[in-house]
Amino acid sequence: MYIAPLITNNASHTLFSGLSNSRIGMTTNLVSEIVYDPQNPFTLHLLLPFLQQLGQQPRWQLWLSSERRLNRHWISRLGLSEKKSISLRTSSTQESVLMLEKALRSGNFSSVIAWLPELTQQDKESLNQAAAEGDCYCFVLQPMMIYRNNAPQGSLNGQWH
Repeated sequence: MYIAPLITNNASHTLFSGLSNSRIGMTTNLVSEIVYDPQNPFTLHLLLPFLQQLGQQPRWQLWLSSERRLNRHWISRLGLSEKKSISLRTSSTQESVLMLEKALRSGNFSSVIAWLPELTQQDKESLNQAAAEGDCYCFVLQPMMIYRNNAPQGSLNGQWH
C-alpha cells in the first residue's frame, strides 16, 4: 500500500485524538488518499483499527462507492457497528465528490470511506475544508493502476508502506 504524499496520513492524529479530548495546537489534514493494489484485500484491514476507534463515537460511518455495496455481515465481522454504518452508491465520480463533500461538512459522520478515482487539487482542497468543518475523517481509496497511470515519473521513490 502506498500513501499518496499530497495528503497526510491521519493515523497518529486519529489515535492521539482518541486519547485526548484536546485538539489545541494540532493541525492535520482530515482527508487521506490511500492508493492500493486491488488484488490485495489487506488494505482495508490496515484501516480497521482507525475505523473501529472512530466507530466508538456516536456518529455514523459512511461508505461511498459507485461500484461496491455494503455487506452488513462483513461490516459486523470487522468489528464495526452495522447499526451506525451507511452505504451509498453513486452513479458518477462527480456525484461521488459532491456527496462526499456534503457528508463531510454535515457533522453527522465520524468517518467516510470512499472509493474514487484520482481527485483534482481543487477537489482535494474542498474535501479537506469540508472535513474540517464537519470534524470528520475521510479515507479516499484509489486503485493503484490509476495512480501509476497518472503519477509523475519517479514519484513512487520506493515509499511503500
